[in-house]
Amino acid sequence: MFDFLQPIHPKVVHFPIALFMTALGLDMVSLVLKKESLHKTALHIYVIAALMTPLVVRTGLWEEERFHLSHPVLDKHRLFALWTMWVSLMSLPVLWFIKQKSQRFFRVVFILLIIGVAGLVTLAGHNGGRMVYEYGVGVEQ
Repeated sequence: MFDFLQPIHPKVVHFPIALFMTALGLDMVSLVLKKESLHKTALHIYVIAALMTPLVVRTGLWEEERFHLSHPVLDKHRLFALWTMWVSLMSLPVLWFIKQKSQRFFRVVFILLIIGVAGLVTLAGHNGGRMVYEYGVGVEQ
């Protein structure tokens, strides 16, 4: 019935990647321009991206099982995707707690977290691209 959605992972995975990178870019611009509104927007975008990651990771794991995919690069891709998901999700309550205690310290922690998550999502995406473009994993013949 929904065959046009299959495979779904490549159709949804780019949203949190773009959102994490946008949040990082906006927060860097907010520092340069000293615009608090850009920082708040970056934070909101980061939260949306973090909340999307379980769905996106689940679609990847589901397709790995469904299509019986196996490859060493896929293992790296999965590892970095899971790290992206867990770090971003676990950062949400940490950020909330720190924001309640110290706005100044919050900014430093947020910048460090978003740089780390952007690095993780970049590594996940890089390995996802390698699987498809270098090895054809998941590509129909």
